[in-house]
Amino acid sequence: MNQGFFLFGLSQSTASHAALLYALTPAVVFLLARRYLNEGRAGGKLAGIAVAFTGVVLILLDRGLAREPGVLRGDFLILVAVFSWAAYTIGSKELLSRYDPMTLTTWALVSGTIMCLPAALIPNAIPPLRSLTLPVWGGILYLAVGTSLIAYSLWLYALRRLEASKVAITTNAQPVLTSVLSWIVFGERFGPAFFLGAALILFGVSWVETRRNGAARIGEPAKFPRAAV
Repeated sequence: MNQGFFLFGLSQSTASHAALLYALTPAVVFLLARRYLNEGRAGGKLAGIAVAFTGVVLILLDRGLAREPGVLRGDFLILVAVFSWAAYTIGSKELLSRYDPMTLTTWALVSGTIMCLPAALIPNAIPPLRSLTLPVWGGILYLAVGTSLIAYSLWLYALRRLEASKVAITTNAQPVLTSVLSWIVFGERFGPAFFLGAALILFGVSWVETRRNGAARIGEPAKFPRAAV
């Protein structure tokens, strides 16, 4: 659901809208974690999430956030993807009390692949392999190994040892890292809004990460109430 709704939504929306909507992930995870995982105190974390989200908005405004009304349908699909990723995070938290991150990642990818196989029956869904260029194969390899195998495993590894809201807030650092890479690779320049936004993001993320973990100490898997199953 996450990958499908995201890609279909992105095809009808803009990259800036997608980045902004995905910045809502920590807030959604926070709300679900409060309801189903009984995670810690709310006030400090919610304030940090709000500050970090404000920073994301400022960075996207500095980079030219699109405001076209015609992309609302795509935005809605991306929002469904955000909620599905938050649900995946919350569901994985309880499973990590019984399985290690690599095992859980393996079964998530295997089951997800099986559910995607019917898409191969859609005409022209898969282009002829001979039409794929070397850069395209490189992109596929990066998505398969970098963002799926490695990133998913690291996400679950951190989720096993930290509260879900603390893990989710780290995603708001993506616009900062992306901008730094664009400066290194493309020499892109940034305005005052970018630096203010980056400072707010770093402050918000640091604030949430330094709140006392109500579920477990760092490095110790959290214990879960049976009601969370």
